[in-house]
Parts: sequence; structure tokens; C-alpha cells
Amino acid sequence: MKAVPKVNISGLYLEDELVDDAFVGVVPFYASLETRDQTMKEKKIAGYTVGIPVPPGLYQPHFDIQSWLTQETEYGEKLLEAQRAYEQLSKESQASFQKLHDEWQNKLENERGDEPIYSAPAFATPERRDPTTFWSEGLSAEAIKELTQKAEQQPSETDQLKQRIADLEVTLSQFMLGNTGK
Repeated sequence: MKAVPKVNISGLYLEDELVDDAFVGVVPFYASLETRDQTMKEKKIAGYTVGIPVPPGLYQPHFDIQSWLTQETEYGEKLLEAQRAYEQLSKESQASFQKLHDEWQNKLENERGDEPIYSAPAFATPERRDPTTFWSEGLSAEAIKELTQKAEQQPSETDQLKQRIADLEVTLSQFMLGNTGK
């Protein structure tokens, strides 16, 4: 099992969900809506489960669903085109080999030389965009600056403990001085 992000229909991160290790891609999840007469339930896309890890350093991750869907459609078309080109090249290569082999067989044995060897063409898979590039920052620069300033203004846990120890030492000193009559 692995944790993958869930996003709303706008692409903003909601939470992580546990899925099978083999899960990849982007899949919608649905919410059931009851109609006014409550006789029929309508399913509406509520968001997406995204099998692409969120890059580190994002305060409010945003997944560009439309770009992902467009890229997947374009990739599917390119893949189909590559498969057709490969099949055509493979047929041509087989026909060429068959012609060479037939010519070789028709020669006299002492004139033949080495038997032709068929080498199948390699399939070239189309390039695919790095899927992590579909993630971006969902917060504006101003909102991030405000968040980081608030974090800087709050003392760390160590600083808070140091201050508390100092306060207790002062209180203890005052208590001890008060009890000795000085």
C-alpha cells in the first residue's frame, strides 16, 4: 500500500489516501447527490485521486487536472501513431527480409554465402512529460510570505523552554531571597 494525494475538482490538495502499490495515473472519485424528490441519486465528480507524488516544498499543492487530461489524450494519440508506424515498418522489414531470403535460396549453394538474418525494428515509445510538473503551488507569494513570517515570529519550542527555565529561576531566586529576610 502507498499513500497518494486526493484533490478537489479544482486540483487543490485535500488529503492522502491509501491505495495499492500498483496504482498510477489520475482517477476521479464521486459524491452522491440526492435529487429533490429523493428517488434518484446522481453521482457527481467530487475530485481526483492522483497517483503522482507531490514534490516537496509546496505549501498548498495544486494539481493541473486539465493539463494532465490534455497531455494524456495527446500521448495516447502519439502512442497510437507510433504503433501504426512500427507496424508499417515491421511489415516492410519482413517483406524486405523475405525477398532477400528468397533470393538467397534461389542461388546455387556454392554462390549463396551466409544466410540473411532478420533483425526486427525497435519500437520507439513517445516522450512523456515528467508527471511531477503537473503539481504547482496553490498559494500566492504573498500568502506564503505571510505564513513564513508567522512561523518566524513564533519562538521555537526550545526557545520557549529556555524562557520558561529563566522565568522559573527568577521566581525561585525571589522566593529564596524573600524567605531569608533580605
